[in-house]
Amino acid sequence: MTLKEILHVRNVRYFLMFRSSYFARFYYPVFTLLYLDYGLTLSQFAMLNVIWAATIVLAEVPSGAFADTLGRKKLVVLSSIIMFVEIAMIAFVPTGNPSLVFAVFLVNRILSGLAMALASGADEALAYDTLKDQGKEDAWPHVLQIQIRVASAVGIFVTLIGAAMYDVDVMGSVYQLFGWTAPESTQDIMRIPVYATLIVAMVAIYAAFNMQEDKKPMPKSGDKLATTLASLKLTLNTGKWVMSTPYVLFILLYYSLFEHTSRMFLTMNSQYYRAIDIPIIYIGFIGAGVSIFKILFAGQSRRFAESLAPKNFIAIMGIATIATYYFISLGWSIYGVIPALVLIFIIMTMNIFISYHLNRKTESHNRATVLSFKGLMFNLGYGSIGVLYAYYYKLVSQRYSQEQIEQGVDFIASLSSFVYYFAFLFILISVWFHFKDRKKAIFE
Repeated sequence: MTLKEILHVRNVRYFLMFRSSYFARFYYPVFTLLYLDYGLTLSQFAMLNVIWAATIVLAEVPSGAFADTLGRKKLVVLSSIIMFVEIAMIAFVPTGNPSLVFAVFLVNRILSGLAMALASGADEALAYDTLKDQGKEDAWPHVLQIQIRVASAVGIFVTLIGAAMYDVDVMGSVYQLFGWTAPESTQDIMRIPVYATLIVAMVAIYAAFNMQEDKKPMPKSGDKLATTLASLKLTLNTGKWVMSTPYVLFILLYYSLFEHTSRMFLTMNSQYYRAIDIPIIYIGFIGAGVSIFKILFAGQSRRFAESLAPKNFIAIMGIATIATYYFISLGWSIYGVIPALVLIFIIMTMNIFISYHLNRKTESHNRATVLSFKGLMFNLGYGSIGVLYAYYYKLVSQRYSQEQIEQGVDFIASLSSFVYYFAFLFILISVWFHFKDRKKAIFE
């Protein structure tokens, strides 16, 4: 299919709009710094993300099952509305009371996790099944390639503007232009990227409402209890199918390992860049460079994911990821950006590979539920690594002075944990895979 033909498919078009606007958050380039400026500690930041992941774990699979029974569009719409609310909370929370700030961010993380769980799987299932109904499901890797490029193009704008919004010198010039008093610190301007994100959230709501889905017949009794029971039954049956299908099980295990480990690091990348002496304004340029990088290499990622045999692909990605985390842990000043870019390419390629192979093995009637299991396994991992990292960082930071902590020396020292964590789990899963594969070939 050509680009024009792909965009002509309504659900695919609004899927691309929903995904690119849902994650277009102006505060992402300075995510960790934003939390710290609101008055939270790095340990609180890590624990709040654990709560976020735990919320998704609890809501992920049931929401996917409800998407398959009640309707996927309803969950995507509800997700976009909740996302708007959770962003509004941190946009307007007063910062005078640290306990109140933490409580609001706690609720924000819960709502954010719920919104993520509701959308996860449902939006992708809507788009994929529309293609499948038209006999065009082989075009799905191309849709993912386009999605990466669209999201990356939006990301260029968002990261450049978002980082500029957080730079005191840049915003000082803007304030003077309007005759306002120039800000003295990032705490004076920290809400601006959040306000901008709130506006973009309305685009996600618009896209969600414009997706289409055939009306699903309610269970015979027509009541909510019957629908709930049908959803839970589908969840249990899908869980049994995942556990008894080695092809799908190992795809999900490898996906979770690669994704949750990288997400933990990338969530803290603004702190990493500051620790390797990157000025805040340049974080935006790095983010824009990452987006251009994704646009240029999305095609190569897709071809790489499609052409290599699954076992060879996973082995290459695993070894490359271990090496990448090692180079990140060295904390190179300026040049530390290079391994971070390599990690982004690895994860982008891995995500295309996973989505391509997982959708091929999944039937339409429970696609959203299976994709929710994908999110579930990721968030179980993300919650686990969040707890472990928060504890490990606390131990490491005790060995350094306050001046060294302010310089990020303790943070760089804590990054070696990513090498050991990923390598241990990758080897463990691969050994299990090897013995299973010897009995019966998994990737045939």
